[in-house]
Amino acid sequence: MRKLILLYFVLIMLTSCNNTTDHKIKIGFVAGFTGKYSTTSIKIRDGFMLAFNEINYKIHDKKIKIVQKDDKQDPAIAKKIAQYFIKNNIKLIIGNATSSMTNVTLNELKNKNDFLLASILASSNDFSNKDDNFVRTQVDDNSKQYTRLKSYFIKNNIKKVFYIYDNNNFNYTKGYFNFFQNILIDSGGEKFINSKPIHDGYKNIINKLKNSTFDMILIVASSSDTANLIQHIKLNQINNQIMISEWANTNDFIEFGGKVIEGVIVNSGYNQESQDSKYLEFKNRFKKFYKREASTYEAKGYEMAKIIIKNLKKTTDISKLKNLIINEKTYEGLQGKIIFNKYGDVYKEYFIMKLENGKFKRVP
Repeated sequence: MRKLILLYFVLIMLTSCNNTTDHKIKIGFVAGFTGKYSTTSIKIRDGFMLAFNEINYKIHDKKIKIVQKDDKQDPAIAKKIAQYFIKNNIKLIIGNATSSMTNVTLNELKNKNDFLLASILASSNDFSNKDDNFVRTQVDDNSKQYTRLKSYFIKNNIKKVFYIYDNNNFNYTKGYFNFFQNILIDSGGEKFINSKPIHDGYKNIINKLKNSTFDMILIVASSSDTANLIQHIKLNQINNQIMISEWANTNDFIEFGGKVIEGVIVNSGYNQESQDSKYLEFKNRFKKFYKREASTYEAKGYEMAKIIIKNLKKTTDISKLKNLIINEKTYEGLQGKIIFNKYGDVYKEYFIMKLENGKFKRVP
């Protein structure tokens, strides 16, 4: 009799635990919250969280719990975090903040079709056009997406480009190298005359620049690294056109760089000075909640969250979530439409922005 009573209470406890799990949706969020890439990670996280705050972290009768993990931009740590999510049955994962770390997580989720990795920032074309458990709202490094860049090269007679990159995010910078060089050649230019990793040091890079002939410098690195390098370039009286990647296109870049970064250009799908009503409303809500201004990165995090929320309202079965996302296909973003293809990659209109008087303005 005692054994039957004990078994009865054990069953009650197990049932209670299962009911608690059934009434809670756990979402993993992994990014580099410490280290030199932390600024970007915090921005996308804050934008993402704002959307869930607006629904009080609840969808229908289920509470939402966001489980945050710091990959420290370390592949070994990113791998352990992915394994943690798998072990704890956290099947919807948002991350990572760089393509290199995203690649680590995606490898751990291989053949786990009931899991979904949704990336806000990974743009490497290593992930493109694959029928897997991955979606993203960041445009991939595909030359077809950058027609305005080609027109800019032709109009401004850009033929020779010196390429400087962060090799710690090689999945991203490698793809950027390939698609950018292809656009340059298609517009009548040449292969990159030189390429240098930013970790070679400013002195070595400056010496190489001084001994090279080029029309443009392309820097693909974080906002702080890009701003610091440009300061050294300008101090050495190198005044060629400088183009930065969207990775560096943050408010922090402008604050770090000061007046010396005036005139740089960026190819971007976001206009920080946009007057689109949805974007302005988002900025106002963000500032009211966080007591600071939002940049394009917060906007990207928010857009991903809205897409996730919309589809979680239809199903909490994560194995069905990707199909729901791509079948909907077109979503209204804060600045224009976000259009998914059948693989979970997206198209978004891109344009050239130029920094003038401390603000990026769209180039006609």
